[in-house]
Amino acid sequence: MFEKLELIGSSSSQKEKFSKAANNLLNHCFILKKKEDTRLDYIYIKDNKEQFCLVFDLLGYDLRIDEDIGLISIFNRNGTGRLQFTKFESIMFLILRLLYLEKRNDLSTSGDNVTVTIQEIRDKYNVLKIKNKQKLDKNSEKLIIALFKRYNLIRNLTSDITQAETRIEIYPSIMIAIPNEGITHLYENVKERLTEYEEGDDDADTDEEVE
Repeated sequence: MFEKLELIGSSSSQKEKFSKAANNLLNHCFILKKKEDTRLDYIYIKDNKEQFCLVFDLLGYDLRIDEDIGLISIFNRNGTGRLQFTKFESIMFLILRLLYLEKRNDLSTSGDNVTVTIQEIRDKYNVLKIKNKQKLDKNSEKLIIALFKRYNLIRNLTSDITQAETRIEIYPSIMIAIPNEGITHLYENVKERLTEYEEGDDDADTDEEVE
């Protein structure tokens, strides 16, 4: 089965290209076709799907390519390698997912571009009645944006992310955690999970599975 890998390793430049794309996928969880700095990796992995599937299979990962939304992702079969989010980070993640669903369900939203403002995120968070709720200030907003950008879940369309009108694009990768479910069920699922945070008194960290 390693004969297929020899084709990739036929030159140092090809080895470097393969290694760069594989490491980017491992480090960021998702590779998007529409994202400028990952587009070339998306095309390269798609064109060499068989070789990448072989390598990631040896590492215990399944590689998936969703050409409809232009997304490549990997999933660890042993349940490891998941993003470890704190309770606050998980809540913010769910808020972004909820906003994504609401925007996609809005008839005025066309195409795959879903954008929200910082103020919309703040509004969703502020209405939550959570015991010992962490304050959502400009510093925590910066940290959250940086975290989710790292995993190719969002990007800020405005450089100053402290302003209420700052626009955030939410990528379809935000939905990969719950595959193969209808949009209405997903919407209700996310609302229920946010309600659980409101009703609970557990301040412990939690794992949000981004897969």
